[in-house]
Amino acid sequence: MSTELECLNSDGDKVATLKDASTEKPSDTKDTGLDNQDSSWLETDVECVNQDRGVWANKFEFFLAIMGYTVGIGSVWRFPIICSRNGGGAFLIPFFFFLITSGGPLYYLEVCLGQFTGQSAGLAFEFCSLSRGLGILQVALSLCVLWYLISIMVWVLYFLYSSCFSELPWTTCNNPWNTENCTEILEVLTGRKTEQDIYNTSVSLLNDSFYTVTNTDNLSVPNLPFSSSQTNHSNVSTLRSSSSVYEFWEYKVIGRSRGLEDMGSIQPHLVICLFLAWLFCVAAVIKGVKTLGKVVYVTATAPYVFLTIIFIKALTLDGAIDGIKIFVKPDFSKLLTTQVWLEAAVQVFYSLGPSWGGVITMSSYNRFHQKSFWSSTICVAFAGFTAFYNGMVVFTLLGFMAKSSGMTVTEIAKQSGPGLVFVAFPAALSLMPLPQLWSVLFFLMLIAVVFDSLFGMLETVTSGIIDQFPHQLLDRRILVNIITGLCFFITALPLTMNGGIYIFQLADWYFASFALLIGSLFECIAICWIYGTERFARDIYIMTGRTVSVILRIMWTILIPLFVTIAFVALLTKYSEPAYGDGYEYSSGAVAAGIFVGMIPIIAMVVVGIVSVLRQKGSLLKRFKSSLNPSDGWGPYEQGTRRKYEMKPYIYPSTWWQKLVVNITGR
Repeated sequence: MSTELECLNSDGDKVATLKDASTEKPSDTKDTGLDNQDSSWLETDVECVNQDRGVWANKFEFFLAIMGYTVGIGSVWRFPIICSRNGGGAFLIPFFFFLITSGGPLYYLEVCLGQFTGQSAGLAFEFCSLSRGLGILQVALSLCVLWYLISIMVWVLYFLYSSCFSELPWTTCNNPWNTENCTEILEVLTGRKTEQDIYNTSVSLLNDSFYTVTNTDNLSVPNLPFSSSQTNHSNVSTLRSSSSVYEFWEYKVIGRSRGLEDMGSIQPHLVICLFLAWLFCVAAVIKGVKTLGKVVYVTATAPYVFLTIIFIKALTLDGAIDGIKIFVKPDFSKLLTTQVWLEAAVQVFYSLGPSWGGVITMSSYNRFHQKSFWSSTICVAFAGFTAFYNGMVVFTLLGFMAKSSGMTVTEIAKQSGPGLVFVAFPAALSLMPLPQLWSVLFFLMLIAVVFDSLFGMLETVTSGIIDQFPHQLLDRRILVNIITGLCFFITALPLTMNGGIYIFQLADWYFASFALLIGSLFECIAICWIYGTERFARDIYIMTGRTVSVILRIMWTILIPLFVTIAFVALLTKYSEPAYGDGYEYSSGAVAAGIFVGMIPIIAMVVVGIVSVLRQKGSLLKRFKSSLNPSDGWGPYEQGTRRKYEMKPYIYPSTWWQKLVVNITGR
């Protein structure tokens, strides 16, 4: 392959252009490895970067991109409620424990992998032919999740549009979608109706959102296919199914039908918002990092600006401090339950996004010798801080809402997911002075948060396609992005139908759970046990000049595989089938379809692994052993370093025990 490389000095000035930088044949001279003190590997004055794929204009663009990608919608609608019901401030102990010992180290591992190979997630796993399927799993996972996650952006865009009216449509009952039992949300929350009237029209919103309450008080956690029995929920609720805000969400925004069997028709207002969502997404990545690097200056920083404005205002409202106390008050007895630790572990993976492919793809646009340890560490710290900060903002609003309605924060905090963002928050915002202003700010914040995640996933998918066919598609990136966006738009039209919410929940229940943990587990096994932690650590030294500490080696080699395995087993033992709202249960056929579709990324990984074995020569055992070796294309993407790299092949220790010792100690 003829590749054009632009050579830059340390100031970023162009000093040379190389064409057809073919690799030399490796020398026959054997070597035990790379000397960690050999500074000849580090080209600090002149560095060649692949300008065909593109690179970040500077380190700050990369930091903003991965920070925005890492801080997703789960920090707003999932973390605060999970933290509250799992011991409040005490939940931060297992959360930050797994963030430091598992999520953070795996995050840095993926950053180094992407930067070393200069390839998107689909082609970054050439260090072991058998592990090529991991790249396909990550691209497939991003593709599948991106397909249905766009619905959140669709709903947010419609709420933003609705926030611009002189009278917020979810505060009144004189609209075409309202029922005769509708009660204006201000009447419900300020108590202008008698308690008996409210009780007679009360049905648990919890039963009509993403939770399912049973007689055994078993709570199905949104987005995750396992059950929790941590909180006892009553069927007499906080917000009513007859409230105006609830009817706006159910009967206008999503237009919910009776079930998956009654899909209804396509809803024009959602189709328009879907088109706009994909238009914005495609425009952001239309030229790869050239446009994405500029977009993230706004989308990665805007959420913090909007959150801070809302937080300052919320602190001035009655009940705000009570909400914060409920959020941070520690209940250390909860730490004795396995459920709390399981939810903390899974939340870390949802918060950081390893094994989705986005981290590898974003870091593949770094310059080869860029030092990324601190940028990765700061990004992980920001993710933890943002999750906690979001929780503070959320509970100040819930505290204000509880004070205004005479309910408790705990009752209102029973809601999560769409039930929290699209029902509880609009209700709280409607009570504030100038509600249109605060609604616009809140939904603009959500747009910025969701867009960053969508950008990363879309870039993972399109880069995976382009990197597979570079000769044909590298110069047609704009066309690839447009066609990909159109395909996503057309295939997502069923999500705009009356029964689309049922598809959304079914997909969310199965796509981003098992495949995520399996991908994380096999990624660590492939890099640390097959390729070798020591060999990968030497690759990092070649690239950045930074040695890998023993503590980080232990986390990569032992702790992460152990914790992920435990979390996966616990997930299986606590598995429960999805259900929605007021007693609706998915049919066995729908559940089977959900399981099968959710297994697509895993099936793709296995198939690619089998094909990699079959392409080797010799007996089946010999083919399998050969598939554990790096492919011919593996190595640093910077060509000058690559030639030296191939002349000094790595020799593995002879026994597994020696390999374990070397992987952990580096000696």
